[in-house]
Amino acid sequence: MAEGLVGRGHEAVAMSRKGSNTSLLRDLGVELIHGDVTDAPSLVCATKDVDSIIHLAAYYTFFGRKDIYERVNVEGTRNLISSAMENGVTRFIHCSSTEAIGPVENPPGNELTPPRPAYDYGRSKLASERVVESYGSLGLDYTIMRPSGIYGPRNIDDVAFWTIVSYAKNALGTRFYIGPGESHVQFCHVNDIVEGFMLALEKPELSSGRTYIISDERAYTYREVYALLSEITGRKGPSLHLPKAIAKAMILPIESYYRLARKSNFLYCTSTVEAVTSERSYCIDRIRDELGFRPRYDLRTGLAETVEWYKDNGYI
Repeated sequence: MAEGLVGRGHEAVAMSRKGSNTSLLRDLGVELIHGDVTDAPSLVCATKDVDSIIHLAAYYTFFGRKDIYERVNVEGTRNLISSAMENGVTRFIHCSSTEAIGPVENPPGNELTPPRPAYDYGRSKLASERVVESYGSLGLDYTIMRPSGIYGPRNIDDVAFWTIVSYAKNALGTRFYIGPGESHVQFCHVNDIVEGFMLALEKPELSSGRTYIISDERAYTYREVYALLSEITGRKGPSLHLPKAIAKAMILPIESYYRLARKSNFLYCTSTVEAVTSERSYCIDRIRDELGFRPRYDLRTGLAETVEWYKDNGYI
């Protein structure tokens, strides 16, 4: 996001926690201010003398603690808005997630689809949206952005990273389909996500008070995703299809090991079986029609670039 802001001539200020790796931000010449969304007093200084806030901070994991989701994603959002408004900052762009919608019964989902988030992470993001909206009547000029699965260079330790790297390494969890492999999933390259946020920032007269899904032009079946990864990595794709019950039985011992080791990997969780057999297909008509958003990356181009970065940096 900082690269996008600086590249378009904005003067960027980044809030970081003490001890965070800020080398890339420093290389961009971004001003750094220490703060933490769970520490309300630190936000008073962090929100001074700024025109707009893009709120990206979050406790991002699908298997975390409910109390931390509440403290960071929900109350942290409230703390940040409250401090911002004390300093007269009323333009607020909030990063939510399509996980606030969750699986879609009648795909594709859109901004009016009734939410039914499957994970506590998604539930906390939905709750944070409600916090943002509640400040609208108090003068907050907000826009809520719901990115789908983000991928791209420098993206590590999340769902897209685990999927791509595991597939390239021929890991067990990528050697079979769960069910027929026809359920849909939708991704968006990080550069396209940044472009969507820039449009919302630079067109407040259009985006104020609006919620936008931001994603690729279309969803892909798991068959299609694996076919693209096969083409890019040179690895033969899976041919075996497992019923959900058998897949869960196979994954359970691995999941138990990860829990004992206090590690996580989205591919090796029994709840993932339900996730990959549900529909996560979303429509981007609103952001396209209202803000002129056009994704530049199709999935094949984006995956090829991402795999190359993972190879260059020793992840594959």
